[in-house]
Amino acid sequence: MKNDVIQYERTYHRLKNKIECGILPVGTRLPGRSVLCKEYNTSERTIRRALELLAQDGYLEITARKRPTVISAFAAPQGRALLNARKADATQVNDLIQTGRLLCYPIYLRGMRLCSGSDWETPEALFAHMDPEQPDEFWQLCNRLWRFFIARNENELLLRTVDSLGFQEKEPPQSSPEDRIRYCSHIKNLFQTVKSGGEPQETELEQIFGPYKRAAGQGEDRQFLQMVSPCPLLAKTDTLERRFSLVQERYSTVCLDLLGLIAIGRYQPGDRLPTHDRLQEIYGVSRDTTVKAVRMLQDWGVVTTAPRRGICVEMDLEGLKKIRISPESIACHVRRYLDSLELLSLTVERVASHAAVQARPEEVEQLRKDINRQWEQPYEHQLIPRTLLDFIAEHAGYHALQSIYRMLAWNLSIGRSIPKLISPDKNPQNILIYRQCMNAADLLKSGDAERFAMAAVNVFEQIRRLIMEECRRLGYWDAAMLVYDGKSLWR
Repeated sequence: MKNDVIQYERTYHRLKNKIECGILPVGTRLPGRSVLCKEYNTSERTIRRALELLAQDGYLEITARKRPTVISAFAAPQGRALLNARKADATQVNDLIQTGRLLCYPIYLRGMRLCSGSDWETPEALFAHMDPEQPDEFWQLCNRLWRFFIARNENELLLRTVDSLGFQEKEPPQSSPEDRIRYCSHIKNLFQTVKSGGEPQETELEQIFGPYKRAAGQGEDRQFLQMVSPCPLLAKTDTLERRFSLVQERYSTVCLDLLGLIAIGRYQPGDRLPTHDRLQEIYGVSRDTTVKAVRMLQDWGVVTTAPRRGICVEMDLEGLKKIRISPESIACHVRRYLDSLELLSLTVERVASHAAVQARPEEVEQLRKDINRQWEQPYEHQLIPRTLLDFIAEHAGYHALQSIYRMLAWNLSIGRSIPKLISPDKNPQNILIYRQCMNAADLLKSGDAERFAMAAVNVFEQIRRLIMEECRRLGYWDAAMLVYDGKSLWR
């Protein structure tokens, strides 16, 4: 099964990371395509496409009958990322700035706290070379510095999520040498606080994003670059979900989701699944994708198909438990699920606290009713955490933040689709999660946004711990960890 990230994009980003981090310094000649094919376990066509993109972005020089050569550790101004320029909408920029404030602070801090000993050598070397008298190079190195701490979390989904906001390609306009000197002092103070085990104040973190906030405030009367790379700062925020969905292995996602619906009893033996036309509407995929998904279910004996009868469920829950699915065949889905849970547990406190302020009393009461109703219905208790997360996403307040949290809510549903991972019965763990979700809803009803946020953290951190334990017990963990090497993101 292919990886859940388009192969040439994955190869592009892995090589790009190595160039930007100095593993492949300027002047390095890359190995031949056949060597790269073996190293990245992919086809020559994929390698060729990845190298072409790196050349377009100004990282490589490609000459006939010569190996590609690294010519820059930074994207060239004339590269793909800067092909188009237009005046940005200040509201749109502010939406992304506020999304970054809610998401990025805990991600940066956790990346710093994970650093110890020699881990600090790279960020400190980058910081040492940030010359306030050289503004272009200063902000380029600054972007690389913060990206290091994002990558230090060793979570590719987390890295792509932050990249999707585009801060790594944006330079604050018209900063003075004095501004850059002050910025360095804020970074130095932040490093000292984290290294000493202290807790940075919100004001310290605000100083880090200060230049970007000033840029947002000038959006109406200043030209902003419209990035058209995979990580645009000023791209329309309603396309974030679509970009995330493009990197998923579509047909296996549809297949496993249908398998999960059968497992929880939504479809019983003898029931008909939706038609291919309806499946295309539900999942937003092509007919070829739904055909492949149904064929996979047929191969496992879960469904049968026949003219005029449609797609019929053949297997009950006991039969599903006996399906032999290799951990490798679902490793991408398991890894995406684990990565999503980590990103969720890391950021949900700030997002839930923000969402709590936006919710109306009647909406909170409806949330409580929905949770209670799902608990009383057979199998639907598994959907309760998703209901809570959907509520938080709906009230996130910013379009970019909503897009990211809707993606996380969708990925949360992966769990019920992975065979044997989630029990359909009301076991002690399910009872605990139900009580935690109801407690969160009750705290929200009482108007205590801070305690509601902490209750949401407890819910999703509890789920994450349980899933990690189950993945290890079922033998899924090792295969999932091999989907990509988290350490290679930053080392």
